[in-house]
Amino acid sequence: MASQVAERYGQALFELAKETGNLVHWGQQARYLAAVVEENPQLLDFFNAVKISAEEKKQMVNTLFSGQIDPLLVHFLDLLIDKKRTKNTVEILRQFISLENAERGVAEGYVYSARKLAKEDMIRIAEALTLNHGRSLELTNRVDPRLISGFKVVIGNEVIDGSMKSRIESLKSELLKESR
Repeated sequence: MASQVAERYGQALFELAKETGNLVHWGQQARYLAAVVEENPQLLDFFNAVKISAEEKKQMVNTLFSGQIDPLLVHFLDLLIDKKRTKNTVEILRQFISLENAERGVAEGYVYSARKLAKEDMIRIAEALTLNHGRSLELTNRVDPRLISGFKVVIGNEVIDGSMKSRIESLKSELLKESR
């Protein structure tokens, strides 16, 4: 569940993207930004550091992202710095991406696996599930070492569990039934 801050800023970003007529392009850029921040937690630490001035943070944003993303999106990041909302950056971007997906009729889901899946594996899973669901899917990989092997897919209320953990629990349940 998104926080009120993420909902409010994500909605504002969504409306701005629609106004510019570049919703899909901004969605791609939001995914890129979210990935950069998630893969580099020290970047978020920098933006949340109290001893670093807002101007230094904005300069870093401009150095890192000018020419990489739309100038209005760079300005949005500057706004998050001014409003001291940088700790919510990924959550805000995820909220925007959810709104953008809903606008395009794309369902969101998660693939839980014991280790990080390769991009090609995620594409194959998405393609296979798209055939069953009849609409486009955007899947995010989340690592859960408790699964042992295999994967579990969650799309809305639907769960497809092909993990070793699930198989072991099923076998355990069957053995307990037979022993009674």
